[in-house]
Amino acid sequence: MTSSLLAITSLAVVVLLIYKFLVYPTCVSPLSKIPAAHLTASWSPLWILWIRYTRGEVQTIHEAHRKFGPLVRLGPNEVSINCVDGGLRTVYAGAFDKPFFYDQFRNYGISNMFSTKESKPHAARKRLLSHVYSKSFVQSSPDLCDATRIILHHRLLPSLDSVATRGLSLEVLGLNYAVTMDFISSYLFGLSRENNFIRDVEMRKRFLSWHFKRSEHAFWYQEIPRVTQWLQRIGLHLVPRWVDTANANIQSYVLHLCRAAEQSIQAASDHDHEKAHGTRPVVYSQLTDALKRAPVKAEGQKGGGGAEADELPVASEMLDHLIAGMDTSAITLTYLLWEMSRHAELQASVRKEVCRLSPSLAIGNDSGLPSARSLDALPLLHAVVMETLRLHCPIPGSQPRQTPSKPTSIVGSPPLPGGVRVSAQAYSLHRNENVFSDAEAWVPQRWLDPPPETKDEMARWFWAFGSGGRMCVGSNFAMQELKYVTAAVYTNFTTTVVDDTGIEQEDGYTTGPRGNQLTLKFTRA
Repeated sequence: MTSSLLAITSLAVVVLLIYKFLVYPTCVSPLSKIPAAHLTASWSPLWILWIRYTRGEVQTIHEAHRKFGPLVRLGPNEVSINCVDGGLRTVYAGAFDKPFFYDQFRNYGISNMFSTKESKPHAARKRLLSHVYSKSFVQSSPDLCDATRIILHHRLLPSLDSVATRGLSLEVLGLNYAVTMDFISSYLFGLSRENNFIRDVEMRKRFLSWHFKRSEHAFWYQEIPRVTQWLQRIGLHLVPRWVDTANANIQSYVLHLCRAAEQSIQAASDHDHEKAHGTRPVVYSQLTDALKRAPVKAEGQKGGGGAEADELPVASEMLDHLIAGMDTSAITLTYLLWEMSRHAELQASVRKEVCRLSPSLAIGNDSGLPSARSLDALPLLHAVVMETLRLHCPIPGSQPRQTPSKPTSIVGSPPLPGGVRVSAQAYSLHRNENVFSDAEAWVPQRWLDPPPETKDEMARWFWAFGSGGRMCVGSNFAMQELKYVTAAVYTNFTTTVVDDTGIEQEDGYTTGPRGNQLTLKFTRA
């Protein structure tokens, strides 16, 4: 009798497991009505995890959408969307919360605006900073204007002129990281000798070494963080320990910049001009002042603990802005220079346009800058930047969200239960041939005076900065930075390709050239 009961119980457990993990997800779940990208996707996440581990996610998902349409199932509890109506508008404008994927973007163990998963805390955090990233503020900021003038006329252009005068070629990916690092760090912390990556090549190489080391093994914390952490506790490290060292070095460096910015603010308030330096730390000042007026506790922040406990939430935010602002703009600038170097006639047209700016961005004319508004009025320059962001989006990969507890329909699907991972990727959105004809070609002219309906449709599908309440807070800063650097370069130089081996963009979340290099020749125009 006991053995019979045990056999029946075992059989019941087996049947329940088969139903839960095979029959239900494959035949009964609301997701079962959605075409699956792979034979096993309906009942196992292993296929999509393997695709991500081997860095083939972007292309695989893109091909799945081409085959099955705007809604594709990637796993038992995951779908991908590739449309605006019913897709982006529902998920991203609908303020779906973020999943655990974004925990990897915490710093010092503390959440920041980007890593905050719930919409309401994110909105509260964003209100503290959105003012200093608004277009009107960025365009009129005297501190950003001074920093831009110094970075262009005292750092970048003299470096390029030195190379051009000697007839040498130049690897520009590393230089672009230096340029964008100097721009974003000056806006965050103020411009000083400590953040001069254009000239301080050794510090640049050291920082980028830390940065690339920590991003090489992102998969484990992105996709299986609990397993990764559990294995660490028993002594098995899927992520090498030197990644932790690289993280610690970057965090220490940014904490140092935060403290230097605080000292600069105090020195300015005390009228101690010997200690006050460079430009004002705009973003750091805004955040610290806002937190003093209306404290917002970050996820992971501990109460008490003294001065360091108070400064770590600020440092977490600053580090996130620093890496995001450096990485994405450096990749974009690299592909912009590459495309321009391959299109001599377009390069000449851009030069003709930017040479009309007043004051001129010519070398030696460092008394002032043309206004940001005057750069915005240059249609071809704008088109070049937009087309580069479209075709070579620095974040081509999926931006995951999760469905709310109330069942929600997406792209005409049956109502999906809460907790389903849903995402879109700019790579696929930007390659919709119905919106961007000849989508695989770099054609800046598509942005020049298109018919109103075409212009509106391209704007709807353009997703380099995301959309909704969580779209990139630094988009206006990035556009302005890219335009100033491009205008400065092509006012003074022509560029040609020397070596673009490995220029193809890697597959992943934030990705640059596979070869991690681009070598150009600069010649005085």
